[in-house]
Amino acid sequence: MKQTVLVVDDNDINRLNLKLLLKESYQILEAGDLERADEMLSGHRVDLVVLDLALPPEPDNPEIGMGYLKRLRAESPDTPVVVITGHDERAFAVRAQEMGALDFFGKPFDPDEVKNTIDRSMETSWKVMREQEMERALQSQVNTEILGQSEVMCQLRQLIDQVASAPSTVLVRGETGTGKELVARKLHAASNRSEQPFIAINCAAMSAEMLESELFGYEMGAFSGAGKRKLGWFERASGGTLFLDEVAGLPLPVQAKLLRVLESGEFSRLGGEAILRSDVRLICSTREDLEGNVADGSFRDDLYYRIHVVEVVVPPLRDHIDDLPELSDAILLRKAAMCGKRMDGFSDDVLEQMSRYSWPGNVRELENVIERAVVLAEGDLVESIPSLVGPQFVPGDVDPLQLWFQQLPETGIRAEKAVAEFERQLVEAALERNHHIKARAGRWLGFGDRAKDKMRYLCDKYDIEVQEGL
Repeated sequence: MKQTVLVVDDNDINRLNLKLLLKESYQILEAGDLERADEMLSGHRVDLVVLDLALPPEPDNPEIGMGYLKRLRAESPDTPVVVITGHDERAFAVRAQEMGALDFFGKPFDPDEVKNTIDRSMETSWKVMREQEMERALQSQVNTEILGQSEVMCQLRQLIDQVASAPSTVLVRGETGTGKELVARKLHAASNRSEQPFIAINCAAMSAEMLESELFGYEMGAFSGAGKRKLGWFERASGGTLFLDEVAGLPLPVQAKLLRVLESGEFSRLGGEAILRSDVRLICSTREDLEGNVADGSFRDDLYYRIHVVEVVVPPLRDHIDDLPELSDAILLRKAAMCGKRMDGFSDDVLEQMSRYSWPGNVRELENVIERAVVLAEGDLVESIPSLVGPQFVPGDVDPLQLWFQQLPETGIRAEKAVAEFERQLVEAALERNHHIKARAGRWLGFGDRAKDKMRYLCDKYDIEVQEGL
């Protein structure tokens, strides 16, 4: 979309000449007096104003234009201005720049001078705007604060405040993309360890050998390629907080060594004999059903009890969908700044579409969708978003049980068979809504700590096929 230039000049020929010079590159708006200029500015998005200093009601007095420039700078400081001067008004051009005008060009017009001046001013304005937007984005709270005024988010912030000062190990639960690491960082920031290191580790992204060497460090020569001593995360995080993301991904041998550290506070580097101590507050996170992992032997029960001292559950976005506008605005600010754009918000249709989506990827998916929308946006309003593929979430919809009752036949039913059919449909719907992940589907159905086991039982009962391991 072309940028918009407002030409304010009472001379019809001058306005026509400027329009002909600039129309290939810019959308041109015109105003022959200050009243019309105000109307254009209030009714349109204007990227730059070209202002003649000699304007009615005193077309021979450049102070009229200077006065309007002063008012523009006060009322709309982000709108760049280029002034037009006569051959005997150079001193006014200098004053105008001192008052905030970006540049000037003279009459009679030199086509190359006019085009170069406008292009240069637009480029300067764009750079300034982007720096301002980046500064606003850096100050945005979306990555540093837990946003949302819904009841569940207020309760989450309250729980963090209660837990932060305690030395206890914390288990943060939540689906993918809900912000578990942000919660861990807030726990650290609100604790008495806030001045010490915070180190975050993704346990599911490394092999057992790499995890062990990174957690505990190693001595020179401990293994092939160990050319010098390396401190592990427990040493580097001493005095601070160590965050183990997706702790369910820890291999069993590493689980055993982690348990020893938690029980005694002692460990040794690989290839070393010295007993080391580390004062670390441990925070773990998981999206999986750890209780089910304990039951099937993939996670040690003694380690589970060590890390499951205090539990903080981060709700999925669909459970606080009323916070979507606040979250979306904060994300839009940051993504627009990254892309060098200035975005004013979302259309009502887009907000409605977003509010009806279930957001299985939660806030992380919301960020990705908004970034794509910003990249593809042609104006200053997000009026369309990439297709949201997945189940639709409609707050206030008829409860499934009520809908089921409404569909019961007048002639009566066989209760056991009907209830079983309803249960089967609920299980299938839960699996579909939650990407066929049994633990997540079970929690969505309210099964709590035994979600995965309960879903396994129901899938077997109704012969519902789900890929092994999900």
